[in-house]
Amino acid sequence: MDDYDNLLERARAQVPEDAFKRSGERFKVPEVQLMVQGNRSMWQNFQDIINVLNRPGREVLKFVSGQLGTAGNVEGGNAIFNGKFTAELVNEVLLRYIDSYVICPVCTRPDTEITKERGAYYLICSACGARTAIRPV
Repeated sequence: MDDYDNLLERARAQVPEDAFKRSGERFKVPEVQLMVQGNRSMWQNFQDIINVLNRPGREVLKFVSGQLGTAGNVEGGNAIFNGKFTAELVNEVLLRYIDSYVICPVCTRPDTEITKERGAYYLICSACGARTAIRPV
């Protein structure tokens, strides 16, 4: 039993200290800042949010614009949508994206990446090693 305790202590010493904290404490996604100009909605902090999510901007934009049922494009660090939308609606769609394509369904941590293997897409978690099949964006 003494060998087990020593091995356990050695293993815990090699794991980063923040790995034992809850993922929600370090994974904070800013609220969507949306400004409506005429018949267009401009997502002002788009670049900041995709940096936090660690996902390509075109992938996030494709999902959000598809869910909103409109066309969208990126200009500078902003995303522009055709139509008038509220920040609450865009934030709700963004949370759906995060639940489906960022958060690991096994350990609920955001340390994931999307890979494509033989035509199928997988969400691979670097924290727990889980590999989950996902639908393409």
